[in-house]
Amino acid sequence: MLGVLSVLATAELARAEDAGNQPAIGPFVRQFCADCHSQDSPKGDLSLAGASQFRDRETAIWSRVREKIQLGEMPPADADQPSLADRQAIVDWLGSELRRSGAVVEDKLDLPNYGNYTDHAALFDQPATLAPATKTRLWRLRPSAYKVPGVQPFSLTPGQQVRDYSVLYAVDESSAEIVLRNAQQFVDGQTTVELQAGKIVPASNRTEKAFLPLLDPAAPPSADQLAEAIRFQFQKILQRAPTDDELQRTQKLMDLVARDVNYLAGLRAALTVPLLKPEAVYRLELGAGPLDEHGRRRLTQQEIAMAISYALTEDRPHRYNLFPLEQAAAAGNLATREQTAEAVRQLLELPLDKTPRVLGFFDEYFDYEKAEGVFKEKSSFAGNLVADTRALIRHLVEQDQNVLKELLTTRLAVIRREDLAAIYGLSPDYKKRDGDLVELPAEMRAGILTQPSWLIAWSGNFDNDPVRRGKWIRERLLGGTVSDLPISVDAVVPEDPHQTLRQRYEVTQAAYCWKCHQQMNPLGMPFEAYDHMGRFRTKELEQPVDTHGAVTNTRLPQLDGEVSGPIDLMHRLAASERVQQVFVRHAFRYFLGRNETLRDAQTLQEASRAYSQSGGSMKALVVSLLSSDSFLYRINPEIDALSSPPRRRTDAGQSSFTP
Repeated sequence: MLGVLSVLATAELARAEDAGNQPAIGPFVRQFCADCHSQDSPKGDLSLAGASQFRDRETAIWSRVREKIQLGEMPPADADQPSLADRQAIVDWLGSELRRSGAVVEDKLDLPNYGNYTDHAALFDQPATLAPATKTRLWRLRPSAYKVPGVQPFSLTPGQQVRDYSVLYAVDESSAEIVLRNAQQFVDGQTTVELQAGKIVPASNRTEKAFLPLLDPAAPPSADQLAEAIRFQFQKILQRAPTDDELQRTQKLMDLVARDVNYLAGLRAALTVPLLKPEAVYRLELGAGPLDEHGRRRLTQQEIAMAISYALTEDRPHRYNLFPLEQAAAAGNLATREQTAEAVRQLLELPLDKTPRVLGFFDEYFDYEKAEGVFKEKSSFAGNLVADTRALIRHLVEQDQNVLKELLTTRLAVIRREDLAAIYGLSPDYKKRDGDLVELPAEMRAGILTQPSWLIAWSGNFDNDPVRRGKWIRERLLGGTVSDLPISVDAVVPEDPHQTLRQRYEVTQAAYCWKCHQQMNPLGMPFEAYDHMGRFRTKELEQPVDTHGAVTNTRLPQLDGEVSGPIDLMHRLAASERVQQVFVRHAFRYFLGRNETLRDAQTLQEASRAYSQSGGSMKALVVSLLSSDSFLYRINPEIDALSSPPRRRTDAGQSSFTP
């Protein structure tokens, strides 16, 4: 191990020739890694002995080391810890060297379930020192935004905290085949005609009338007509004109296919081109212009307009009649952050149906729609409860005052079917009076987490599930992390018809289990005030229901503490600044399609202030996020790594620590 450390230390000095701020990799390994990962007795079967280069086996080792450091899993919690700055510097340096060696660097912190691993205090409690930006990206269209008729080639993975993450999806070979087939079928439909009384007419309502002059064999089209048809198709599919180069290349393709096959085949090949452009299946967020002093490029105004539209709707601006957004980009009125904020502000004044992803955020955040798939028996009641909750959320978002607090504590409910009122705790003979909005008893309900739909969504077919409910609160309200269940553990709660669920869950208090269950059980057990169908109760198995619980392990004295039941728990959480900040983090992930990083501290702090100073306005929060530097600027660390000064190489051509 000492040999490795000396190599690392020597390499560190060699690196100083190229960069004055290179991380101290040698001392870092010596201080934080050597004791556990020496050659003699490596913990976790990870030995750094001999791993002095970035090639072959060593690449896998350093990839693993980088991941563990990045996730905060190394050094272990009971050992000395590096500063956040040192930790980030080492992670960045290892990533750069791995990329330089040709390795694919995959960051778990980019994945939805790893968002909370970025240190909360570093994001909100310390001065922001990094210029916010997002990596340049091609972001595959959502299924709802892919409008070409045919087989849907895209899908979203169920079960993610935020379903549409830019890193989750790509157009693979099978998807590309479907895209091509769809494009061909679409163009075939546009150009299918028939002859009636000696006149060319559309063969169906799919035929594009603008192309009829091109399809008359008795009147061959001119070059200008063909060029105009290509321009028409580009505008129809991509909402832009082709560049001169695109026009020339498309015309050349048409000529080649027409020569080798026939004129109609050539025309159809040309009209298929815009349907196969990357922007027909991807959102392009690359930025343009020179790098600023922080190594960032700003999105073009057209890119900004498209990004805002996709953030607030399911498609490009024209699909939701967001013409002011297109006009602002065309007129150069998205050139500054203030102009962008004003454009977003104006859109958010439209009815929520015009910006459906605002309400969509709450659907994914609370994930109450899962209620419809919990029970094995097909029934409409769960769907109606889901619709009731969605209507309640809409009402509170439209009020736009203390939105999060109201969502967590409101006594209001929307009950549209009188026969379901009993599930909410109302009298079986309940009759609606003044519409669907009802105030529920204070001792029974407080917010979305006590709505029957949410309770059903986070229960089982026959029993409550305090673990999943507690995990939801730990991750989505407290910003904590819970390790995955080890594959060696058979997590089965014993069946006993004579014991309450809380009594049966006492098995999780065994030392090995409690390491994780202490993060969840105390938060989930208060919801024993309800059964698995969301009905309020005071007894289980003829015994008084025990609803006590606790908020623990937040390291915040004003937040940690015992609670008497779900109402007490929800009011404690709703009053917490930490919970508000975690809510802002989740909104960031949803509207930007990625996890927050230390680089986004400024954006998150500004968004949290905007929310607080506006009296808890969701509109103010969204405006802040969609006009932030994180939203407007792009960086490309892979290109930056490849374009920086070359390092010394091994004989195999790989980056190496060896000077």
